[in-house]
Amino acid sequence: MFKLYKKFFSSLKMQVKRRYLMLWKRETIEKEISKRRGECLGCGECCKASFSCPFLFEYQGKLLCKIHETKPEVCKTYPFSKEDMFPHAKEKCGYYFVKNNDREPKKKKR
Repeated sequence: MFKLYKKFFSSLKMQVKRRYLMLWKRETIEKEISKRRGECLGCGECCKASFSCPFLFEYQGKLLCKIHETKPEVCKTYPFSKEDMFPHAKEKCGYYFVKNNDREPKKKKR
């Protein structure tokens, strides 16, 4: 039960911060999102962070958005930075971030 409350409040805090940045610091989001790579894997962890989104539906094991073409900007930009990613979604999310816009991260040596 404690884990559920922790997830709820940490996600809610991040969502409030996201909305502030969307309204007042748009250039910060644009700068950070240019470093984003990868793609959405349809895990739905971002869409069920604090409250489960009413526009989610499951199809072939993926959570998809019923209003994908017209979904809000706050949804389209998730995650706009590494720090913006919900802690519970980090392991499942298909997005990652590079340090500079023009370089991919270095691959680990084996």
